[in-house]
Amino acid sequence: MDDVASTGRSRPLQPVVFVRLWRALVDLMRIRRERSRARCQLEAMTERELQDCGMTRSEIAYELHKPHRGK
Repeated sequence: MDDVASTGRSRPLQPVVFVRLWRALVDLMRIRRERSRARCQLEAMTERELQDCGMTRSEIAYELHKPHRGK
């Protein structure tokens, strides 16, 4: 029997698992930064620019106050 299994300890994370978790975290942070930039740009737009995009200030306010989620 394997020493790790016989002692009841869990195995350390495999390097591949660690790399996947790290990439997922990096992707999540990238998405959050992109969305944050987009919110800042929307917030800075003038009424005329919003009209050109077909959006209203209230729609922007609604989007800005939604809870921030990863995906």
